[in-house]
Amino acid sequence: MNLLNRFLWMLLLVLSSNNLRAADVQPGVSKVLAEERAKTVSDIHYALTFDIHATKDQPVRFTEIIRFTWSGQEDLQIDFQGTEDQLEKVIGVNGKGAKTVLMDEHVVIKKKLLREGENIIEINGTSGDKALNRSDDYLYTLFVPDHARSVFPCFDQPNLKAQFSVKLNLPEGWTSITNQTQKPLPTYLFSFVAGKFQTQKATRDGRELTALYRETDPAKVAQLNTVFDQVALSLRWMEQYTNIRYPFDQFGFVVLPGYQFGGMEHPGCIQFTDQRIFLGPQPTPDEELNRLNLIAHETSHMWFGDLVTMRWFDDVWTKEVFANFLADKIAREQFPNINHDLAFLRAHYPAALSTDRTEGTHPIQQPLENLNQASLLYGNIIYHKAPIMMQQLEMTLGVDALRKGLQNYLRKFAYSNATWDDLIAELDNAAPGHGVAAFSEAWVKEKGLPTISYEQQKNGGIIIRQSDPYHRHLTWRQGFEMGVVSEDLRQPEGYRTDDIDLYLVADSVSIPPVGAATASKRQPLVIPNLNGKGYGRFTVDDNTLLFLGFTCQTEHDPVRRQAALMTIYENYLMGNTTTQWLFGTLLTYLAQEEQPLVAASVCNYLARALADISDDQRDFAEYSLMNLARQHSLPSVRQQLLRLLGGVARSRSIVDDLYKIWNAKSESLLNDRDYTAMSYHLALMRPLEWQQILTTQRNRLKTDDERREFDYVSRACNPDEQVQQQLFNDLLKAENRRVEPWARRMLALLNDPTREPLSNRYLAPGLNALEDVQRTGDIFFPDDWLSGLLSGHRSDEAKSTVRTWISTHPTLSPALMNKLKDNAYWLLRK
Repeated sequence: MNLLNRFLWMLLLVLSSNNLRAADVQPGVSKVLAEERAKTVSDIHYALTFDIHATKDQPVRFTEIIRFTWSGQEDLQIDFQGTEDQLEKVIGVNGKGAKTVLMDEHVVIKKKLLREGENIIEINGTSGDKALNRSDDYLYTLFVPDHARSVFPCFDQPNLKAQFSVKLNLPEGWTSITNQTQKPLPTYLFSFVAGKFQTQKATRDGRELTALYRETDPAKVAQLNTVFDQVALSLRWMEQYTNIRYPFDQFGFVVLPGYQFGGMEHPGCIQFTDQRIFLGPQPTPDEELNRLNLIAHETSHMWFGDLVTMRWFDDVWTKEVFANFLADKIAREQFPNINHDLAFLRAHYPAALSTDRTEGTHPIQQPLENLNQASLLYGNIIYHKAPIMMQQLEMTLGVDALRKGLQNYLRKFAYSNATWDDLIAELDNAAPGHGVAAFSEAWVKEKGLPTISYEQQKNGGIIIRQSDPYHRHLTWRQGFEMGVVSEDLRQPEGYRTDDIDLYLVADSVSIPPVGAATASKRQPLVIPNLNGKGYGRFTVDDNTLLFLGFTCQTEHDPVRRQAALMTIYENYLMGNTTTQWLFGTLLTYLAQEEQPLVAASVCNYLARALADISDDQRDFAEYSLMNLARQHSLPSVRQQLLRLLGGVARSRSIVDDLYKIWNAKSESLLNDRDYTAMSYHLALMRPLEWQQILTTQRNRLKTDDERREFDYVSRACNPDEQVQQQLFNDLLKAENRRVEPWARRMLALLNDPTREPLSNRYLAPGLNALEDVQRTGDIFFPDDWLSGLLSGHRSDEAKSTVRTWISTHPTLSPALMNKLKDNAYWLLRK
């Protein structure tokens, strides 16, 4: 529409009585529009036909019939994110032809063409590729949060659920799966997948399960039996916990290469990334647990998110919190020998703290005015802080009361929509008098975390204080254990630890002298978060910090060792100890740790310490890690350290050792993906051999999907600076970053630490592209883009560039600025 026609159209809207106000027509799906449509549109049914061709150069065509009940007083907007050329010039409205009017991403239907009651709209056109995720011989749709409207016109909001019937006209040899159902779904949960896939079916508990996949390695395909078992376990557990049978007609899933999420909960055709479903020949305990957690997470969504859906995406976290919280419970049944208190601690606390300690933190529940900004709601806070909040809420209400409240909530809002406040009301009914609303105010509706400190009294008593870093006088109600360590020569260790159960409901709590502390001449040590369940930044003095380092090596309980690690690390970040002390303490501890999950945490913390270590100590640090990678008793530790060094080593001798391992493929603990990742790093570190290294690795790859990814990513290993600049320039164009995991990997290689200061030239233009990345990408890509762009930088020049960019862009969306400040934490921290 040219400017003159646009002006005339807007003028006509303003002047016409009983018509839609021009100011109401805006890109995206605004909250105002969604609320108005929810009052006037209901009983929606989409009948869709898609014509899909064998080559992705040929567009996908759609024909659509929308039936719905309408009771409005203004023109109707149907969402479509495309151009006029994509739609036929005439649409059908209740059996009559009408000129297609597309304005600011909406097909506008004049009020005079509509009737109160049932209406039928017929629209034909061409789908955009944005959400079709097309490859050479397959495609999959991914519509969350508001991308369905890029493929077909629809009411693209979560509280206008609809029935879907779908026909796919496919090339010969293609297969498909879709979730057309008579059960109502929001548009973001509708999906179809089509292409050259293998199919496997299994029956568990009398229910047929279907898997589509492209993997050709027989050993990996054989893992589908485990996947089917874990799906069945998750379904059984959820049915028992909720007392509601699986709420949809079929259960299928698709395992996809290059998938941009871990998974997506489309009922009937869940999507999974192949990297977390098909594991290597020697997976770590973490990898096996993570696979089950992913499967259980997406299965839990069938109840929380699919059966009951949030009314608006500001409550998107409500579906994610229960998916994670209940997945952790499901894992207890599948892996009874794993310490699940430890697994929960590891899975959620470090990730939640990694955002909540930064200037980019935000409340669990965030405001949202338009769905085109919904991708900015996702991140560590909703995926990891929210389950911690739920654990504390369960402690407050009791296990049975929480379960009863959730069952009532699911029954009351089944196949409909609800808000967090609706859930709070059900929980309050299930457990009156527990202050659920006040609990929610601090944990859910405000940002940040408390700083928790202690003060020792002369009489041996202790005062525990929590303070709000933003000076709002908030209190985070929470329970955890505190330890008081006192001299006691009767004990073999020469000391004893008294455990104290705390529940903080105020800014401070006083604790009288405890146990041996009343008789000891020495002041006791206070371990403020003994079991790790407390959430916040626990500050300790130097003596306690040294004792925690000792505790990591002597404490029998792995949960307490993990909690000690977390406290040590947070105090390091607060400037209470040095990188050298942290690295040495962790290295000494790792050498004797035999619990795989705790050892994995130590490896993660060592990786961060290695990134901070000074250049003059770097070679020795890498040598020490390689020594452990050769000698540690746990295969998972040897594997994790080899993976770490294979991506970051700079010492010439260590790089040479890694080259020998890679060249001979001599380390059975490493899988094909590990060797590919190592080849990228080796190509950077040995620029005279980069082509030979990459050619050798490419010849090892077994599938076309692997080779396509390798051919895209490996170009970033070229040592030619002009080539690197051109690759970066290409990434600034949306069409060149459609496979987002590949684009993120290439961006990270271009910004590898070894390429500073040259790579600093990418920072400003990479940040300038941030809004376009958010607008054109999927929900996790803004974070991925910023991580790839920033994580390899440490120089003063880079810090100055990013600080200047932040200060000169005050109008950037607050949510997007939070993403930037979160990802820039390691670069900008003092």
